[in-house]
Amino acid sequence: MRKHLSRIILAVLAAVSVALTGCGGVKKVKDIKITSVGVESYSFSGLRSINAVLALGIDNPTFAFTVTDLNGVLKYKGEDFAVYSADTINVDKKCVKVYDLPCSATLSQSVSLMQALQIAKNNSLEGFTTDLEAKVKLRSGAGTTLRFKDLDLQQMSE
Repeated sequence: MRKHLSRIILAVLAAVSVALTGCGGVKKVKDIKITSVGVESYSFSGLRSINAVLALGIDNPTFAFTVTDLNGVLKYKGEDFAVYSADTINVDKKCVKVYDLPCSATLSQSVSLMQALQIAKNNSLEGFTTDLEAKVKLRSGAGTTLRFKDLDLQQMSE
């Protein structure tokens, strides 16, 4: 079950990493990379929700920034699969570091736990997309809200 659950968490992670690297407008932002992703810990909150702490490796050769209010909808074959959110993350300037990122996900009402486990056991992100929104702020106070629709998680993981 842990292996299957990891697939669902990885789908959410892929969406989170888009927000972290999607700070538009500055050329150097393209140099920010997610170097590793792992599940530090997780716990169930009932049968439909999970809380997790993700270990997110980030190589940031640029400026410090903060990502807040990260939330989104994970979809499978166009249908809502889960909603997720992540806590604030402060990324230091010019560093390579692993950050702990608390997050949570709740299955949509139309998805049963058994369906979720069956989908996750396919060991693939094929068919998963996400809509997400996050606020990104520089330490100087300048910031923007990023919105992405129908991001293909399979393509992002390649």
